[in-house]
Amino acid sequence: MLFLFVVTDPRVLEISANAGSATAARWLGEHYNGRENKERYDPEKALHWFERAAELGSVDALYDIGDLHLRASVEGHTYKTAHDYYRRAAEGGHIGAMHQLATLLEIGLGTDRDLPAAERWFLKVIELGDEATELNLTLLYFAHPEDFSADKVSGSIEDIKRLAGEGDFFAMYALAGAYMVGEPVPKDVDKGLSIYFELAEKEPYFAHVTLGELYLAGESVEPDYEKALDHFRKAIKAGNTSAHYHLAEMREYGLGVEQDYSKAAYHYSKSIDAKHFGGLTNLGILHRDGTGVEQDHEEAIRLFRRAVELEIRGGAANIGWMQLHGLGLPKDASEGLARIEAAADEEDAYGAYYLAKLLEEGDIVTQDRGRALELYGIAAERGFFPAREAVQRLEAAPKDCSVPQEEKAGRRCPAFPYR
Repeated sequence: MLFLFVVTDPRVLEISANAGSATAARWLGEHYNGRENKERYDPEKALHWFERAAELGSVDALYDIGDLHLRASVEGHTYKTAHDYYRRAAEGGHIGAMHQLATLLEIGLGTDRDLPAAERWFLKVIELGDEATELNLTLLYFAHPEDFSADKVSGSIEDIKRLAGEGDFFAMYALAGAYMVGEPVPKDVDKGLSIYFELAEKEPYFAHVTLGELYLAGESVEPDYEKALDHFRKAIKAGNTSAHYHLAEMREYGLGVEQDYSKAAYHYSKSIDAKHFGGLTNLGILHRDGTGVEQDHEEAIRLFRRAVELEIRGGAANIGWMQLHGLGLPKDASEGLARIEAAADEEDAYGAYYLAKLLEEGDIVTQDRGRALELYGIAAERGFFPAREAVQRLEAAPKDCSVPQEEKAGRRCPAFPYR
């Protein structure tokens, strides 16, 4: 009779792993990656052994490394690294990695958005027998109707409506969002809100954040800061601490609450702890300006650079702003302006705002208030609250100065101060 003994002692596994066993190395990685056991949970050790297993040819370990980076579980994690390891695992035949790779390609996280490639990988997963991925493919067609054929989109609409009626969370979420924007179904804000409120009762973790964002931004509904605040607090109570990011915004700009930079910094820090990395840029600005926290240009630059590594909006533009003014970095107006312009070209809210400010003032670049207004509008559309104030200010300003600026009798259009 043959007996199979499973070795679980990490000391024995280390001997086998160091002797060249990919299986032992991956088991060690899993041993340290078990979140349920807080005493032994150590993602850095897990990463070490997964990397060893990958070196020894384990495709599963490639997926595990991608997962550690995607979930921001290890130091220096990046979405690009997650994409690269998922891609390698997918090319090695790992079904889970194929699914994750398709998802990253759909949203453009860690790589350029590539919807045809996302479709191909989702189809590959389905061909290999994972029927659950059919919903992801349906959602892909439903969310991007302009990029796929009419028959695929129409079929996805029927499927999403059916699944939403059956109570499927993802289908309900997608349908609610579609009703709010009017694509690919006719716009019906009341229906969209009704679904979101239903979801808030069933899945408060996600739905309250979405409702809060709607009322905060005033998208498809009238802005209502009191309602926004209520939904964000309910989300946090349900365990979604990423909502601290929006509480920070409200505190920083005094939206429905007393403006308090110190509390804003606190909430941004909490959101970063919750792996909502948009707070990196905002907290960096507070450190740059010394508002609510001690002025610390070195810390600001660290936060901006980390934002760049994670492809978070505003990181590159803010480094450019620091270079432009010589704040914690050697002054380099040419390089700083180039970074800001590049970010503005990509319609990054911070890049658009900073370039607009420079164009409005006309001290570093030729004054062009018309272009400034256009760029402020782009930043405002992307939710940057100071840009909204700038748009209102410029739209209300006298229009007696032509653009681009022409010097007439030594007079120039007036500059406006930064907030």
